[in-house]
Amino acid sequence: MTFPERIGPATVVRDPDGFWTHPRYFEPESDEARQGEFGDWLHRHRLTCRTCWMESDAPPPVTAAWEAGDSKACDWQPSAPDGEGWFIGSIHDTEDGPICVWLREAR
Repeated sequence: MTFPERIGPATVVRDPDGFWTHPRYFEPESDEARQGEFGDWLHRHRLTCRTCWMESDAPPPVTAAWEAGDSKACDWQPSAPDGEGWFIGSIHDTEDGPICVWLREAR
């Protein structure tokens, strides 16, 4: 099996709302990802991931502002998972609130 070029850390420059996506991050084949498509992408690129939700990671004033209608995640600095080699794949909003997807080479 041939694997695509590896994906590694990139400089994170968040937009005015506090979001950012790695230039080589997962893109679904259609408007909505099919079940397992993200996992297939991780496997092809020999990556593993961990997620961090702003709701349970940010300081209380940041989550309170979000819940009060502030649609920005600028003041949230996502906590990296334990271990070496993690880099941010994406900080984006979801139906359940902001999430940070951490990536690293699968071991």
